[in-house]
Amino acid sequence: MASGKKGGPARPAMNDELREEIAALLLDGMSVDAVARRISSLGHSLAIAEAEVARAAKSPYLRGATQLRWRLGKWRWVMENQSRLRAGDPGASSVPVLSADALGAFHREFYAANRPVVVRGLADDWPARRLWSLDHLAKRLAGRQVRVQWNRSAAQDYERNVERHATTKPYDEIDRRLRDREPSNDFYVTANNADQNRSAFAPLFDEVGEIPDLLAPGGARAGFVWIGPRGTVTPWHHDLTNNLLLTLVGCKRVRLVAPYDTPKMRNDVHCFSRWGTDDLPAGPAEGEKPAVLECELAPGDALFLPIGWWHHVEGLDPHIGMSFTAFRWDNDFYSSYRSYRVE
Repeated sequence: MASGKKGGPARPAMNDELREEIAALLLDGMSVDAVARRISSLGHSLAIAEAEVARAAKSPYLRGATQLRWRLGKWRWVMENQSRLRAGDPGASSVPVLSADALGAFHREFYAANRPVVVRGLADDWPARRLWSLDHLAKRLAGRQVRVQWNRSAAQDYERNVERHATTKPYDEIDRRLRDREPSNDFYVTANNADQNRSAFAPLFDEVGEIPDLLAPGGARAGFVWIGPRGTVTPWHHDLTNNLLLTLVGCKRVRLVAPYDTPKMRNDVHCFSRWGTDDLPAGPAEGEKPAVLECELAPGDALFLPIGWWHHVEGLDPHIGMSFTAFRWDNDFYSSYRSYRVE
């Protein structure tokens, strides 16, 4: 073990990692004295910690970053006001439900208003609605190589590192695992696998119809297929487009948090949250926890998931479904997105 001049343990070096922590604490509003005590608790003398924190507080770089902090504080204040106002609306505590023949005001009341809604019966006339099942897919996809998220249980960050878990398997192997009655989050065919699966799933797209009230012509066949067992979990995140999630086989539970509650969503990197599956049950806002809506999607149900809404999805049964982004209206919100925080 390294030791100091008098034979005691060496103190940790004051390095850029600690300086970054000092800056983050100061920008977060912690006082100079409190930050110095925090750094001193890590093994530095209080005098060294105080000197380093004082130097940071005088830095023109930190003063420039403080201006950004005030700007972000204003944006947070605006979002918190929206959250408080919505909390007073009795209709804001649940996800509304529409039938497929009642979409005349959909654009005004949901798409442009950035409000989620469950729509029932959108695909009732599709061959897929009548035909799709585990047995049907096993026949249609027999012998085909399918891209799938695999070995997800080996890592907590499986959704943040989808390429690490992407692999190609014979559909027959996926089908065998789907029929296991035990819940599993270890494998899942998702939208992240869509490009590679477009050719493999061609027989399935022949059984997909149209949704002319919501999607552009051909928009349904440009969608993404999801196939997974009971127990799949898509952790808290938000998308960069409006989405329509359609369940054709099995049921799913979806929890949602509005964009104006983003300050409470513990967003650390890109579109992901540090909240876990059991951290945010459905219910009103409480302390640092946001208000959470919840809905269950039965076969034939579709959820309109607006841009920026945080969501968490659980498979309650072995399930087959699709998702769509090719709406009749402008849906290019990702081109202006700059917050990936890739390091």
